[in-house]
Amino acid sequence: MQETNIIKSMFDRIVERYDLLNRVLSFGQDVYWRRKMAQFAFSHSKMLILDLATGTGDSAKPLLIKGARVMGVDISFRMLRIAKKKIKGAFIPLSASAYQLPFRNKFFDAVTCAFGIRNMHDTEQVLKEIHRVIKVGGKIIILEFSLPKGFVRAPYLFYLKKIVPFVSSFLSARYAYEYLGSSIESFYPPEEFITLLKNCGFNKIVSKPLSLGCVYLYSGEKVDD
Repeated sequence: MQETNIIKSMFDRIVERYDLLNRVLSFGQDVYWRRKMAQFAFSHSKMLILDLATGTGDSAKPLLIKGARVMGVDISFRMLRIAKKKIKGAFIPLSASAYQLPFRNKFFDAVTCAFGIRNMHDTEQVLKEIHRVIKVGGKIIILEFSLPKGFVRAPYLFYLKKIVPFVSSFLSARYAYEYLGSSIESFYPPEEFITLLKNCGFNKIVSKPLSLGCVYLYSGEKVDD
């Protein structure tokens, strides 16, 4: 897919300062968000978890700390190279497409994805692939940006569209962080994403707003085929 190549090229370009900008632009909250995702995902030490769009491995680390085995999948070789250097233990990095995961049916106890699902434009196809590779009774946990409601919305949009690109222009590629804002604006609102999860076969769905609704944590369960 052309979109996949564009996204891959963009992330390959920003990889060197990616972790730093995540800390700076989120005011350090991205560490907390990923820990919350790990709490939702983890249930026992023998779990095998697929961390989709694993990037530099920051979302895989809290899962490994809890004792899970983690397969980290991403389309960016450069991101995975950094993840492999950073992470020790039961972590296997693999370059693959979320649209066609190279795993057999019912392979994983859970699938996590932090801030990556909105970059996969055929979201329904990705969710169906995730459903396919999860065991019956297994979980999907998605962490994704959202647009908050109420009085927070206007200042958040100003920060997202003006401040974030300005700051990133000094440390990385400005266009990538302009894309960040536009991708958040165009992604599903929480209620629509919940409906999509249900349509793709997930049940027992929980959505939890974090940081005044700027981020949402979604979890669901595969109860049958």
